[in-house]
Amino acid sequence: MRNQRTSIPQNMLKTAAFFSFIFMIMLATPSVQAQNSQRTITGVVNTNDGPLAGATVVLKGTAVAASTDDKGAFTFPRQLKENDILVVSFLGYKNQEITIKGDTSFIEPFLEDIAVVIVAALRTEDPSSKPNQR
Repeated sequence: MRNQRTSIPQNMLKTAAFFSFIFMIMLATPSVQAQNSQRTITGVVNTNDGPLAGATVVLKGTAVAASTDDKGAFTFPRQLKENDILVVSFLGYKNQEITIKGDTSFIEPFLEDIAVVIVAALRTEDPSSKPNQR
């Protein structure tokens, strides 16, 4: 068997390459962790009349939801990440979609009223159309 000897410059080059590789991994890791960071989202749903009790806040494409309390406040039950979309809805108001940004932890959605038109009719009998009763 033959012994293989490496020179000092070769050892230094290998060591430098190893530490460069480790350094590059360390630089890349925080950015990957930042993209995957999840956070708890809280908020208050408002309308022209003030806070809205009973509004529904749903993670788009799932069945995970929260509803607002009597002060319009909510805490979403699941941790959310960047670019998740919350849909806020309530009967008689336009739905609002909110995209979670990088540093979002509190949101204040404002729901606009839907114009409501009520159509009603009153039916009455014409007395002349009744047969005479004696």
